[in-house]
Amino acid sequence: MKGVGSLPADREGMINKPIVTCAGDWNLFCTLEAPLVAAIPQDSCEWRRSYGRATKSVYLEASFIKYNKEKLQSELNLLKRPILQVYWTDCVDIEYYKTTLREEIETWLKQLEKANVTDWMIVQVETYDIRKANKLLPRTTVLDKIKGDFAVKQNEDRFISVINPIKSEARSAESWRALVAKMRHFILVAYNKALIKFEEYMREQREKRNDSDWDFCKYFILQEQLAFVLEMLGLYDEALVQYDELDALFSQFVLNSNIAESPKWLDTFRQPVSSWQAVRLTTLVPQHLRELIIKKRASLLDFRSYLFQRQSAMLLLTFKPWEIASRCLATVHNSIVELSLLGAPAVDGASACWAHLACAETLRACERLAATNNALEMCTAAQAPLLHHAKDKLHELGKLCGLLPGSPEPTSEQLHLVVMLSAGMGDSEPNSQPPTPTDRLKEALCSAPSFQQYYLELAELAMGTYKHIGRLRFARLIGRELASFYSELGETSKAVVFLMDALRSYEEQGWKELAAQTRLELVSAAKKMKDMDRYAKLSATIACTQELEILVRNFYFEEMMRTIREDLANKTDTVLAELNECFKVKSVSLLPPERGLYITENKVQCRVVIESFLPKDIKCTKAAISIELFKDDKVAEKKPPVKHKTDLSVNCSVGIQTGSPKRNVDKIEDAINSLVCSLRLDDLKPNNPLLNPLHITSQLHYKEDKSLQKVTVECHNPKMPLRRSDSSKYRKPSATIRNNYQNCFSSEDILLKPGSNDLILDFTATEKGAFKLGQISITVEGKLEFLSNALIGGKVGFEVVTQGVNVYLNKVEPKKDLVAGLEHAMELVVTCGSTRIEEDSKISLKTTSGLLIRLSDEFSIMSREVSVRVACEPFDTATIPLTLFASLQPRRERSVEHVVWITCPWLESAMEVPLHFSPPMIASWRLLTSNTRKFVHVTLKSTVAHYVQFALTDAGLQCDGNNTVSDLNPKKSDHMMVASDGTTASFMWELLKDPLVKAGPMKSIFSVQYQATGGEEPARPFVCPFDIQDYTTLFVIRTRLEPCKGSDFCRASQMCCLQLNVQRVNETEHTSLMYEVLADQTMWAVLGRTAGVITTESASADPQCVALDVMPLVAGYLPLPTVRLSKYIAANAKDSSSHPRLEPFSPGQIYHAGKAKQVHVLPPMPKEHLEPTAN
Repeated sequence: MKGVGSLPADREGMINKPIVTCAGDWNLFCTLEAPLVAAIPQDSCEWRRSYGRATKSVYLEASFIKYNKEKLQSELNLLKRPILQVYWTDCVDIEYYKTTLREEIETWLKQLEKANVTDWMIVQVETYDIRKANKLLPRTTVLDKIKGDFAVKQNEDRFISVINPIKSEARSAESWRALVAKMRHFILVAYNKALIKFEEYMREQREKRNDSDWDFCKYFILQEQLAFVLEMLGLYDEALVQYDELDALFSQFVLNSNIAESPKWLDTFRQPVSSWQAVRLTTLVPQHLRELIIKKRASLLDFRSYLFQRQSAMLLLTFKPWEIASRCLATVHNSIVELSLLGAPAVDGASACWAHLACAETLRACERLAATNNALEMCTAAQAPLLHHAKDKLHELGKLCGLLPGSPEPTSEQLHLVVMLSAGMGDSEPNSQPPTPTDRLKEALCSAPSFQQYYLELAELAMGTYKHIGRLRFARLIGRELASFYSELGETSKAVVFLMDALRSYEEQGWKELAAQTRLELVSAAKKMKDMDRYAKLSATIACTQELEILVRNFYFEEMMRTIREDLANKTDTVLAELNECFKVKSVSLLPPERGLYITENKVQCRVVIESFLPKDIKCTKAAISIELFKDDKVAEKKPPVKHKTDLSVNCSVGIQTGSPKRNVDKIEDAINSLVCSLRLDDLKPNNPLLNPLHITSQLHYKEDKSLQKVTVECHNPKMPLRRSDSSKYRKPSATIRNNYQNCFSSEDILLKPGSNDLILDFTATEKGAFKLGQISITVEGKLEFLSNALIGGKVGFEVVTQGVNVYLNKVEPKKDLVAGLEHAMELVVTCGSTRIEEDSKISLKTTSGLLIRLSDEFSIMSREVSVRVACEPFDTATIPLTLFASLQPRRERSVEHVVWITCPWLESAMEVPLHFSPPMIASWRLLTSNTRKFVHVTLKSTVAHYVQFALTDAGLQCDGNNTVSDLNPKKSDHMMVASDGTTASFMWELLKDPLVKAGPMKSIFSVQYQATGGEEPARPFVCPFDIQDYTTLFVIRTRLEPCKGSDFCRASQMCCLQLNVQRVNETEHTSLMYEVLADQTMWAVLGRTAGVITTESASADPQCVALDVMPLVAGYLPLPTVRLSKYIAANAKDSSSHPRLEPFSPGQIYHAGKAKQVHVLPPMPKEHLEPTAN
């Protein structure tokens, strides 16, 4: 039989086949047996089962025997009874059928009917003859006669005709396939009927299990027939169910026997255990064990071995070795418990031998199958417990036989026990590849070295497998057992390795009591190894372990002190230990500095709150916290001199200033700003990733009709919460590497009491920079140093600055602007910071041209350079009063810029300080014209931001050459005022010149004396130069409005005549002029042209007249339209691309005589006063 869907070649372990009897012509069947036996298992067949069971596709094989009416079995034996009866004949002669064959078939069918056999079929084999193929077919064949005589409606398909494939293979293919298919079908139908009846009988027998004469062994053999048949049909899963039911039934009887009356048949399994052979995990049926069960001579271990072997056989056939491994451990545990409950006598160690061999054989089978079926990972998870149990049972046997390390020589009883155990294990299978588990166990029990080697091999393999599947707790448990084993062997160093691994795991997972017991084992090992360094550290840790009794803690505290004084006294270096095992850092904080900043050569203090777990007071020789440089303060590039663009406050640090590019500076500043001044214990605890919330959402799934089908919960990233735990997770970083304590907070000779201790540590900063706190060190008795890296990951730190000399050039009145032409009180402020300025130190100040400076005393003289002597103690401030005066230059500027260079002995280069001055006032002028007369109008205005008032005297205007002016200002104007609140002052002069002579450019200088009111400063001159060009009047324009003919007045909406006269009054080369009438369109409407070109001859003195028609639009006093006169430059006749252009005159060259005139326009005349027009 093959499994469901398996290949025909996978037939290992098959011993039972369906039996088919052959009646009729036996010699005929013998010629067809070989191809028939080969053809049946080639294809699968559907087995439609009753009671609504699922249809299975199975492969069949068959075993054919000769029909014997004496051997027709009853229906209760599924394995030995024939399942199908077949009658074979090759008769084609009707006469022979009537005389002989009919009677034989009738006799055969009556015998089957008598034995209640209903599964049969009749096969007629025909031989194809080509010579007879062309002849007429007979009207009735032998098969038709047989059907007519024996067929009924229910069995018509049991009569089959087939062409002999031996004689004619090509012609027989179709009929042969039909025969094979029919035979598969009838075999399954027969089995279906037989199993229905068999299951009913089996159910009846199981219901009688509480009867006194009921026997489990008989029932076991009965139900196993069903398992055999299912195995035969390839239904290994269902066959396994049968064995599982028998297993559960037996276990229930054994458990009930402990609390109720035991059935008689259970005494069979109470007989002495004489054999504990290894379980043979093959697909073959162990007939010797089955015979013992049938004969009721099987012990409990024999029965359990047989049952587990059959269960494993089903799992082997379905290629599930991992399932075998998972079942093995449960079987072993249950068997040992049942052996104890039944009280079956056995040799000491027999159950341990059987359990060890069962685990070893299972491991061997899993390794063989997993390597070929890609199931290694699935098997590994189940192999680790098997290896662990096999190791434990081997240790139990070693203890019984005196093979453990440290045991005395085996006694005669122990040697006799070894012989008995070896005999009970039996011999290995002859075909097995050595060494088998039985051989290994026998060899291990023969000598202590072989036992130790085998034990260590199993232990290390189990520990490695546990680590591989992530079950580290079991791995550490085996490690502790190995540590005990190595300690007995005298290899204490190896034991310490396993104990340390276990201790790390216990501490990581919070198993404090186990960690305490492990430390006691470690301290004992350290003392045995005479490792005083480790002994002292472990003694200190044990003294701080609160899970232990106080007497134990006090004992190891004294041991620690004794070891430090006696054994570590001659050591030059301290012994390094973990601080958090004996102390706990609760908080660390930096005390605030006195001046708000941590400055070099000053003391920085740190408060540390430490909790001591030691049971007694202890003297701390030195407590320290290392200091690490957080930022390198040296930068390659130097900053250029800082330019301050504000004139309100001039401030510049004159210490050594170097810097990097801006983005690097920003990063460094951000890093420094991230430093904190205090840290609590809770901040030092790492986040537990297992406490992070899972990203889980609910999803609603709907059917096609929009009704709810199901609701699921989905995790978006299952790899994060379900990832494998690595062994490195439990390896915490060691703090036994001592940092550099050249720069550190420290304090000496401190008494630490049990509980909380408040320590103040000091550090004197000698260098500037950013620093952070590093490793914490507590030294006890000068030899044992406890270290902690708890602060290294944090950012507890501080920045030490060197406050160099800072120079400030400030205004005494910062809210007022600097005004040129006025003296201003300034002060030079020098702050020493942490540096001392020696006596006779000089600060030099140098100004730009036009800026004078002096010391604010009565004897100082204004100059461009001044030197100041400064002497100052650290953190003091020196203030030197100064007076600045910016000369007012004869320029029309709205601001005056100056620079002060400050040179200090501690600076490599001069510091540049820009200053911004505002002029006290600004002057503006205008040229006014009256025909040919010219007037100059000057206006003064103050633009100072703050309020200031000036008194003005001695205003004058000077012109160059022979030009003179006439002063038109009031004679008594000595106290004219100009203020920054908007008060202005105006002056006017007339230019005295010949109006008929053309004048050239003229340079003028306006001057006035000013003095700030309310001050003691003297009056100072304010000078403003300006140039006057093209100021001679060349043309005079006159306009006159005349009413139209027949009217005496100008009326609105009536056309009038605008007379335009242009009179040249001085010589000029511009004779071609263009006039443009610019009228206000709301008042005037110009009719006709609004512009034109006129020519004035140089010899002609007559004005040019132009008459224009205009119409006033409104009544009233209207200003005359404005006329604009421009220079007209004609196009160049030789250049076709040139165009005529216009150029304006200067404001003083054209005088509009009628610019201020107004004309009275009357309203329009009423309609009734209009004269009628003639027809």
